[in-house]
Amino acid sequence: MGAFGLPGDTPFVSIKGDPSLRETVPLRPRQKSRLDHIAGRCWKPVPNCCTTRGCTRFMSASTARKCATESIFNPFSYEVHDAEDLVKPGYTTRHFIAVPYEEKMRTVAWVRAMVQTGPLRHYLPPHWLKLMDEERTSWQPLAADRIDAIVQSLNTLRGIEAYYLRNAAISLPEGIVRASYNCDGTYIVRADYFPEFVRINTP
Repeated sequence: MGAFGLPGDTPFVSIKGDPSLRETVPLRPRQKSRLDHIAGRCWKPVPNCCTTRGCTRFMSASTARKCATESIFNPFSYEVHDAEDLVKPGYTTRHFIAVPYEEKMRTVAWVRAMVQTGPLRHYLPPHWLKLMDEERTSWQPLAADRIDAIVQSLNTLRGIEAYYLRNAAISLPEGIVRASYNCDGTYIVRADYFPEFVRINTP
C-alpha cells in the first residue's frame, strides 16, 4: 500500500509479522482481556460515530482496552478513549460531534484538494504529482451503508480462537480496513470488500 492507497486491481495485501510470534501462536493460549467481556457492546457505537458524527478514522487495540479516533474537526490530531467508556450512556454524544456523513466526506475531499493543489504542491516530484492527481480526481467516499457490515466483520474476527484479531482500524478517507492478528500478521483490505474478505476467510 502506497501513499495513495492500494493499487486499483488489489483488494487486499498481507504483511507477515515477526516469525517468533507467528510460530509460537499454538504455545500461547489466549488470555481473555477485560474488553472481551463487553467486546460486542464496544463495537456497537462505532458505525454511528463513523456515519453520523465527525469521526474519520477509528482504531481499536482490543487487548489494550483502548481506541483512538480522528475527527474531521481536527484532522491532524487523534483522541484516545478507554474502550469501556464507549458503552457508557451519553459518552459518544459528548465526545463525538454530530455532522451529516455526506458533508463530512465532502470536507475530506475539499481539504485534500486544498492541500494538494496549494503551495506544498511545488515540493513534490513528477511521479508523486501524477499519482496524487489521479487518486484525488477518481476518489469516491465509502458508502455509509457499508460501515455497519464492516464493524460486524471486525467483531467476527475478534471471536476467532486460534488466529484472532488484536488491533483494527477503519479509515474513511482512505477507504481501507487494517486488521492485525495475534500472530503479528496484518491485512490491509479495501473497506467495501472487507465483509466479503472476512466471510471467505473465516470458518
